[in-house]
Amino acid sequence: MARLSREDRMTIQALSGRGQSNRELARLLGVTEGTVRYHRQREAAARGDGRAHQAQLAAGYYETIGAWLAAVEEATPSNVAALHAWLVDEHGYPGSLRSVQRYVRRAFPAPARRARRRVETPPGAQAQADWAVFPGVWLGGARRTLPAFVMQLSHSRAWALVWSERRDLLAWLAVHNAAFTRLGGVAATVRIDNEKTAIVAGAGAWGTIHPVYRRYAETLRFHIDACAPRSPQANVNAGLSVDLSSSGSASSRLSRAECVNLIPTVDGDFLT
Repeated sequence: MARLSREDRMTIQALSGRGQSNRELARLLGVTEGTVRYHRQREAAARGDGRAHQAQLAAGYYETIGAWLAAVEEATPSNVAALHAWLVDEHGYPGSLRSVQRYVRRAFPAPARRARRRVETPPGAQAQADWAVFPGVWLGGARRTLPAFVMQLSHSRAWALVWSERRDLLAWLAVHNAAFTRLGGVAATVRIDNEKTAIVAGAGAWGTIHPVYRRYAETLRFHIDACAPRSPQANVNAGLSVDLSSSGSASSRLSRAECVNLIPTVDGDFLT
């Protein structure tokens, strides 16, 4: 059964209240109807459980917990185990550690997530890699749809674009070689989207890495980090917005001359 995120479960709860069927919800979330049915049954069972609305034992020690927070100069308990031990030793608290944890979660909810979070990686720690497809590329006097491999360093944002005529496993390894050469080294971790040339089954941390790609990574000593499925915030976003139209102009950071200079095939021959 597929594991659903908190957002997916909230989606099921909200849309089921609007009359959406299990089939429609399953199609929207990309899971089976059985998964949707299971989570809807769990939600219905939770609504019928009155324990969630009962008064908590630790709530009677509200002022005592407030005094402990003032003594340790904290607004929210950071060490619930220490708080529980203090309540037991100093005030004879009869409840368990779990009861204090439940009270802390309810009385001191986690702060809301920031809309934006800046994540910085050390130099050489991570590179992001993915395929991009450019339709309408003028090549040999005709328009062609041409794939390109893009690798970008997470720290410096330096990038390498390698054109290829194929997207099979041999091309996947060859464009890695070319990108590492142009970037001047191999990053410790390469984050990839769940390309079938790299992840033969499953996705994310639970996916099965192609054995040839795994041996290639072990030889070059880098770790393969596959993005988690159904997590847009974690997906590789190394694609470049490049317009190779017949107008002769190229948008974003690539000029037509730069693009032409970056079109070796995986066999090392230049496309003309």
